[in-house]
Amino acid sequence: MLGRGKRRGALALVVGAVGAVLALGASGGAAAVPGCGAFEAQADAQDEFVALGGSPARDVGGMDGDGDGVACEGLGAPFKGYATIGYHRGKGFFYGQVTMPAAPAGGEAPCLYGNKNFPDASRRLNVYKVRADGDMPLLGRYKAGAEANPELGKLIWKVERANLIRGEYYVAFDERVRLSPYGRNECPGFSSRPTLLPRPQK
Repeated sequence: MLGRGKRRGALALVVGAVGAVLALGASGGAAAVPGCGAFEAQADAQDEFVALGGSPARDVGGMDGDGDGVACEGLGAPFKGYATIGYHRGKGFFYGQVTMPAAPAGGEAPCLYGNKNFPDASRRLNVYKVRADGDMPLLGRYKAGAEANPELGKLIWKVERANLIRGEYYVAFDERVRLSPYGRNECPGFSSRPTLLPRPQK
């Protein structure tokens, strides 16, 4: 059994340890997740949302209230969407969709159209395989187009690819040609999160 002096010493150690833990939390040991108010543009909020693991199933920092994977839809340009990628084993093709930020009243979702050359053409994409020596574009310099669905505010895409080697892949969308020489590009490029494909068969 501890004597009175030793009990006081042990108590002081416990109190000190608890204080240190509390101080660590207050001083930034656990980083706070920013909300939409921390960003000036929707694209910046989207980058942070995805980097922190945000998705339609995981609303990080209250940035995606409607659960569609698009963060802070009330913010202005530049705009980025939430992209997905999958692979159909039986028919041999990549596929996915992009949900863009919500349309303004009476308008359509931003950045559904345009590529580096033509502002009214389809958004262009490439599929990449993640590699340690540099990610490899599967389509070379010839890129596929995504079909815009203005009613849903989405981009729908599909790329043929037979006999897929298992690995991590992502889809990347090119920026749209600049419509103004001033400020940032309203429709910059963006990518999906790398995904292990093809998925195991059940």
